[in-house]
Amino acid sequence: MAEPSFHLRVVTDEGLALEQEVVSVVAHGTLGYLGVLANHAPLLSTLQPGRLAFRTPDGITHTRQLGSGLLEILKNTVTILTDRAAPA
Repeated sequence: MAEPSFHLRVVTDEGLALEQEVVSVVAHGTLGYLGVLANHAPLLSTLQPGRLAFRTPDGITHTRQLGSGLLEILKNTVTILTDRAAPA
């Protein structure tokens, strides 16, 4: 059975850096790592600079290096606002 997916969007001051359907996300929050799966409760958190890891429905894990920022989870969408999003 396929895992349920949700929407990931990463936005920098230069515009939309990433938009992808994913099945999991792990980001470096200020108080520790945040793991997100589909149907997660709404959440707003600050982010520390670090690695963003996300797995797509085909089972491949991708990574990006993020700067500091904010992460919002709302209605099966994770939105990250950051000052930097570079390939890891």
